[in-house]
Amino acid sequence: MTRSTVATLLLAAALLVGGAAAQSERPLRLAIPGDEGSLTPYTYVTGYPGYELMTLVYDQLFLMDEALVPRPWLAAGLEIVDDLAYVVTLREGVRWHDGEPFTADDVAFTIGYYQTHPLGRFTTSANRIVDVRVDGADRVTLVLAAPDATFVEAALADLPILPRHLWQDVDEPRAATEAIGTGPYRLVEARSEQFYRLEANPDFWGPAPAVPTIVALVVRDETATFQALLAGEIDAATRAVPAGSVAALRARPDLAIAQGSGFATTLLVMDVTRPGLADAAMRRVIAGAIDYGRLVDVLLLGFGTVGTPGFLHPDNPFANPATAEPRRLAPAEARALLREAGYLERADGTFAFADGAALAFELLAPANNPTRLRAAELIAQDLAAVGIAVTVRSLESEALTQRVWPDFDVSKGRNYDLAVFGWSAPVNARANLRGLLHGDPAKGTLNLAGFDDAEANELSDRAVATVDVDARRAVLWSLQEIVARDVPLVPLFYQDGVYAYRPAAYDGWTYMAGQGILHKRSLLRR
Repeated sequence: MTRSTVATLLLAAALLVGGAAAQSERPLRLAIPGDEGSLTPYTYVTGYPGYELMTLVYDQLFLMDEALVPRPWLAAGLEIVDDLAYVVTLREGVRWHDGEPFTADDVAFTIGYYQTHPLGRFTTSANRIVDVRVDGADRVTLVLAAPDATFVEAALADLPILPRHLWQDVDEPRAATEAIGTGPYRLVEARSEQFYRLEANPDFWGPAPAVPTIVALVVRDETATFQALLAGEIDAATRAVPAGSVAALRARPDLAIAQGSGFATTLLVMDVTRPGLADAAMRRVIAGAIDYGRLVDVLLLGFGTVGTPGFLHPDNPFANPATAEPRRLAPAEARALLREAGYLERADGTFAFADGAALAFELLAPANNPTRLRAAELIAQDLAAVGIAVTVRSLESEALTQRVWPDFDVSKGRNYDLAVFGWSAPVNARANLRGLLHGDPAKGTLNLAGFDDAEANELSDRAVATVDVDARRAVLWSLQEIVARDVPLVPLFYQDGVYAYRPAAYDGWTYMAGQGILHKRSLLRR
């Protein structure tokens, strides 16, 4: 997308706003990197910024603050009985955008709807609940099958609540086009692959929305995004500033930078059911051949942290220090390990399977993410140095996701060898190792590798059910050791969050730990 295209979209959005109020108060203009469907819980696409944009429209019972601590939101109070029953008292006077009252029936309906209309992330959370009791208009009890140490942050602070009166007749939720919630902003216009326009909800029950209108423009190209920011055509970019552009943007007096640690994870994923990749020895060589320091230095110019073999970011309180540093293999050592594992070294220096078939993999990378595409190219170089042939293939992000995670449902399998992929901050912040590792697709909803290990399954179930913090940490440490040993995935790096915006347009942005500046609290008055 070129700058002229951005300007055209902005003109179209401005014409839609119309009226004297729009001329006195210009919309806050954001750039988002891709289309987010009709912006309902069933159609948004990305964890960031899509989920955050969607939750400007929809509310949760709890809301994470900037330090990732869950705080009551639609819930006015919470009582936990015997670690199993969560008695939620709801705020009074909350209304849906169409004026209908919000009640406990909506909460009960939402839980049941996510359970009966599968949708990975939210269905997994809803399925932790085995019974729902409505005790009046403003009180609901959620009963779990077993104690769950992460229930408040992973479910109550995550599930967008649906309006029963609108969704009870929706049989195909992915076809839903009307986004109506209780949130601080109303979606008033959405044009596919172009823009979203949101207006402040005048009847919002909570802190007042900080800006009257938000226009989120779909700008897929990274370069065009920051050209538009420099030209004053947008007011903030929801994608992180490329490392090579940080200095130039810092030098601009009309721009400001918000920076913090990033929990979003860029990783090398692999289908561990495929020949060669089914061999843990092969996966260990692949992980050991990668020069992680070069990735951080070359791609991020130092604005990032080397990936830890156990997956969790070093700043995560559950990170195991024993799995903090990746083990690098010299090419000669890597080749020796491949020979020991039964692979044949050919005259040209490449390896083959024992039957003589070439050892070669396809590595997918997103065409619209230069950092990840370049990471794939560098990884291919590293693997070539140890005799593993890799062909990099760039795909549009939707096509890549469909190969790796078809319809966001791991039960549908996968169609790839290797891919440079990523998980948004909550996966790491919540230490969601069960989602990444469990062999049951209903639990391992993020298990893109097809990894299935009895010990990992048992430990990941135990981690979720262990309420005591120290005991849970011990279990999570053991899980991280399995990740480091068996290598079902390879964390490459955690890019620091560096976000640029125009303070003259809006200066209320706050940085959410490990994530970024776009979140509900950023766009509410304090």
